Amino acid sequence: MRSFLLATIGIVLASPAAIADGLSLAGSLWQCTRASDRSQFVITFYPGGGVGGGEFENGEVTPYIFDASKTKPGEWPGKWDQTGQRFTWAFPDQSIRIEGSLPGPGQANAPLTGTETSSGERSAITCTSLSKLPKIGEGFVIPKNGRFIDLDQDDGELKVPAGVSLQEPGGR
Repeated sequence: MRSFLLATIGIVLASPAAIADGLSLAGSLWQCTRASDRSQFVITFYPGGGVGGGEFENGEVTPYIFDASKTKPGEWPGKWDQTGQRFTWAFPDQSIRIEGSLPGPGQANAPLTGTETSSGERSAITCTSLSKLPKIGEGFVIPKNGRFIDLDQDDGELKVPAGVSLQEPGGR
């Protein structure tokens, strides 16, 4: 009876993702493609629930930046959550939210699929696993109207202090 009780407690305390298919997103890095315009971006699921990412173009990632004054050292502005084969990834400073699903059991190299919502726009996405981060380029400025702009344009302002989403917390 005691071993049955211990086994039951172990099952209840186990992660739903581990029970579903053994795939956890913690510590993973993905390159995603938007169906709407074929543009690409990178997202990461940091252990502990933080997120990072950036736009991917010409072989390099331009990291998303965030207002680091709103976070404590070691914290991220966004978060991810995984329940079984479903996940959410949210980066509030850039108004990006992704809801999707993981590959099924036995499909270790299959892509993540989902829907990205960014500034009210929606696009289906497909993401493939990356083993290492591509070359890092310059970061985006967060413009006054909340949409992305390049550093060379003058219609935005940088939130200070800024953090870069593809570096370790505390390394800002």
